[in-house]
Amino acid sequence: MPVYFFDTSALKHRYFDGPYSKRIRRIISTGSNECFIADITILEIASALGGKCREGNLRYQRYDQADGRFWKDIAEGNLVVRNTSQREVMRARNLLRFAGVLRRRNLGSADALIAVSCLELALERKEEIIFYTSDWTQYDVLRQIDAFNAALTLRLAGTPKN
Repeated sequence: MPVYFFDTSALKHRYFDGPYSKRIRRIISTGSNECFIADITILEIASALGGKCREGNLRYQRYDQADGRFWKDIAEGNLVVRNTSQREVMRARNLLRFAGVLRRRNLGSADALIAVSCLELALERKEEIIFYTSDWTQYDVLRQIDAFNAALTLRLAGTPKN
């Protein structure tokens, strides 16, 4: 059974129509995949759904509908929430140092924590995890690090930037 881990940037496509929605919905809905998110995603998805509503000038009812579908996915086991540990927080700090200082890239703290949580899951389970993101910076930074490349299959739901 394939194992997927979603960054919030990719997960939001499940709840609003867009060019990557069909793919993300299919992965999560089939029941033949294990799909994980980090606990910080619970906060991030609220912000992402709000942003989609502001972009589309949508009313609060649309937000509530999308948010309800998100919680239903968790309740039904379509998404498993992984609790982050103190060790993962420290590893995320190291990732932020690498990205921000050494590579001069603007990687967000939640993005770093989500990526590290996925890496930890792969190491614990001793199996490759498919990590989905729509964040080019996150994708580009992670593909430069051997540990992430060895344990994860990185997938970008979006268009690469040059």
